[in-house]
Amino acid sequence: MTVGDVIGGYTLTEEFRVVGAGLSEWTFAERGGREYFLKRFLSPTYPDDDAPGGPRTKARKRSRCAAFEAHHRGIMAALGPVTRYGGNLVATLDFFRHGAKYYKVTEKIDVAGLDVAQVAALDFPTRLVLLKTVAHSLKILHDLEIVHSDLKPGNVLVKRTERGHTTKLIDFDNSYVQGSPPPADEIVGTMNYYSPELVRYIQGDADGAALTTASDVFALGLIYAEYLTGALPAFDPVDRAAGVAVLNGTTLRLQPSRAPSWAVELVERMMVADPAARPSIADVHAALMRGASPPPPTTGRPVERPTPAAALAATRSADTPGATTGSALRGRGLRVAGGRPRPVGHPAPAGGQSSPTGGLVGRLVSRMTRRGDG
Repeated sequence: MTVGDVIGGYTLTEEFRVVGAGLSEWTFAERGGREYFLKRFLSPTYPDDDAPGGPRTKARKRSRCAAFEAHHRGIMAALGPVTRYGGNLVATLDFFRHGAKYYKVTEKIDVAGLDVAQVAALDFPTRLVLLKTVAHSLKILHDLEIVHSDLKPGNVLVKRTERGHTTKLIDFDNSYVQGSPPPADEIVGTMNYYSPELVRYIQGDADGAALTTASDVFALGLIYAEYLTGALPAFDPVDRAAGVAVLNGTTLRLQPSRAPSWAVELVERMMVADPAARPSIADVHAALMRGASPPPPTTGRPVERPTPAAALAATRSADTPGATTGSALRGRGLRVAGGRPRPVGHPAPAGGQSSPTGGLVGRLVSRMTRRGDG
């Protein structure tokens, strides 16, 4: 399809561009005088009557498509009442099938184009606004017991405003009700921001009930670390990811910065190994608003398995890409190479030496940054 073609009532204003490893494509489109971001999923594809394959093959593909549709429409239904066009949480505005392919539509975001190093170079009051706005957006999800599940800098768009900067939280393709994630071999995300419990789930060492909104808090802590210092916390490179390093006994500390001590303390508490010991996103947002770290919990926050919202009770679908700069990882085959992780609380080797346990191993897929998605 080319510029000027119409898909689902949206007129293409640019050619489609491939995302990362070719699992989806995106472009911009116009409808009613307003610009939109249009994403085309390359998988799954709906088999019509003339498509190749026998009846059983077509039935299996159609079943997968039905689950894919139900998930996306469920997310739309859950977020619709709490989102609006122009808000900081960029939800899907439209989702439809055109021919064999599925499409989704979000508002177009004109981003500032700042990487984490450039964000870290901003003055602290400006960065504090960014921390607050993304926390507020995530709180909207967590109040609905929805786990974003793919938090990373590429999914937190920084936008210039008349008063400075703000953030837009995007990409809910892989979101799920807490305690009810997709099967481990269908997890799609970026390993750099996986929480320890997500790593354990993919390794088969934890069940889905362990994956609560606290997993997002860990990933957001890593993003905040980059916003405050320009870099992720230091850990043994053999672990390859912060979540694995924490499982192997590393306590994540922020790199040196001029951030106030209360902010450093808050972020470091977001990255602890025990999900119950992390502050909730409501605690994080409140602390950012008053400029002080919340008091530590007197007891561990219980991890409860909520009743999934009816709108999100659909089976998850694989092959739904995210967007980031850096490496992404699909769950199948993920493991800690070279042996079992060190027990939590056992320190990593000093001096950057290799540990007897290896790094994260899995199927890696590179991603590219996109300009807007929900």
